[in-house]
Amino acid sequence: MLSKIMKLSLCLGVICSIAACSTTKSASASAEDKKIATAKINTQLGMAYLEQHNIQRAKRKLLMALDEAPNIPDTWYSMGYFLEITGDKEQAKTYYLRSVSLAPQRGDVQNNYGTFLCRNGQYKASIEHFQLAANDINYIDTASAYENAGLCALKIPDKKLALMYFNKSLQQDPERASINLELAELNYQKGDYVTARGNLEEFLRLSPPTKESFRLSDQLNARLGEKYFSEEG
Repeated sequence: MLSKIMKLSLCLGVICSIAACSTTKSASASAEDKKIATAKINTQLGMAYLEQHNIQRAKRKLLMALDEAPNIPDTWYSMGYFLEITGDKEQAKTYYLRSVSLAPQRGDVQNNYGTFLCRNGQYKASIEHFQLAANDINYIDTASAYENAGLCALKIPDKKLALMYFNKSLQQDPERASINLELAELNYQKGDYVTARGNLEEFLRLSPPTKESFRLSDQLNARLGEKYFSEEG
């Protein structure tokens, strides 16, 4: 019932209008800002084309973004993701590492590299990068870094470590439905059926029932001797 490791987490920031920037900065700074803004737009377009499986257009936009702003990590980890899912994992790693070298303190950079490592079987190493992502005080999506760490811990497998990270994720985002389902499964497996029931109830409060939640509810009903859950939700 494992959730999928997150796709690339784009954190491109707010692009100020070029006109507004030009009134407060020098001409050279404004030109650089324009390049960065254009690169971020092309990165977003490239990722959108990739989602639509339009590989050629995606690659073109991502290459343009790299040419326009080679010194921001967003363009590098985005191209890394493109290379990864189109089958060139070795080259992808080079691009991810370049993004890390440009901004080692940024949470999104570390989270994206961590997902690459986890998707490619380097579970313990990936968890180190998810922890670095969570350490970035300016990173908004700390919950996703902890969730990814928990998912990779399950692949080691280390259920105790996974439980710790899932609880950390829930502390950061109590409304994260996927975490409640993961916790329900882990607590059920260790025999804490009452806690598992509470996790599942919370999941069903936040999300429509799923195939996994139906299965788990049946298992809990059998263990607890009462029908706490129904397929009607």
